Amino acid sequence: MTLETEFRQLSHLVEQLLSLLDEGGEQFWGVYLQRGLDKVKRRELGGATDILGCFGGADTLADLTIGQHLRETDPQRYHNLNARLGELRTQIFKSASTIASRQLW
Repeated sequence: MTLETEFRQLSHLVEQLLSLLDEGGEQFWGVYLQRGLDKVKRRELGGATDILGCFGGADTLADLTIGQHLRETDPQRYHNLNARLGELRTQIFKSASTIASRQLW
């Protein structure tokens, strides 16, 4: 995969995550992800590292659950939102790590 393709993929994945976070009522992480996304769209390495900065440690994107308001009223939707969140997190982390490690530079 080329660096350009990796940037495009990361951009697409982060846009999906932003939409999902909005659907799940999560606003805090959207600000940080949007900042990284803006740099990714300009093909800046700093965008990938900004996004990676959202992972790791306690109370980070890595352990976030969304849609808490649905937990009791619509548990299936709550489960589906968080399953999609987990999948996107994994894909985003891999893509941002590939860019940040400069494997394709």
